[in-house]
Amino acid sequence: PVPGGTSRYGLEADVDGLNPTSSSLSPPGLMMSQAVFDSLVRFDVDGNAVPYLAQSVEPVDGDLSTWQLTLRDGITFHDGTPLDSAAIQANFEALLSDPLIGLAVRPSFPAENASEIIDDLTIQFNLLDQNAQFPKDLTGQIGYVASPTWLAAALEDPTLNQQPVGTGPFVFDSRSADSVTRFVRNDDWWNGSAFLDAIEF
Repeated sequence: PVPGGTSRYGLEADVDGLNPTSSSLSPPGLMMSQAVFDSLVRFDVDGNAVPYLAQSVEPVDGDLSTWQLTLRDGITFHDGTPLDSAAIQANFEALLSDPLIGLAVRPSFPAENASEIIDDLTIQFNLLDQNAQFPKDLTGQIGYVASPTWLAAALEDPTLNQQPVGTGPFVFDSRSADSVTRFVRNDDWWNGSAFLDAIEF
């Protein structure tokens, strides 16, 4: 790969927004989201679910209905907000409370104490049933982590759902609905440096 340049990627459709806690991310939305959001877990080249933003995701005492997730230290969102367990809980609670996205999430969790903050970088998820595949659930939309500062602002001003703020390799630059969404390289990305200067969808 040669550093620099802009990649332009054609999508089959646009989406209603790019907020992983409230937007119905169809395949085009998931594609765009991967530029700006990192997931807690991702698949490696062999198809195994491995920690990514998370440092570890482990069942508690072998109980597959109780999982503790520990984050990598020192990561910040594009707006400077720290990635910590409070940020994960804010995202998770937003998922559960959303009238659309919550339909897919709520059946797996109790109505109360679905998550508990253990310390600044550790959060516990309490499921209703044992689930050995829980880490795989965190590779997609449920595992995309948005800035809690941005999430709170987007509740007050829904137009901000079009201007995502994550921890990913690209930072939101501009969006024209049904036309072009542009992201530029995040020079402070925790996982290295993206080759491209920008990517347009």
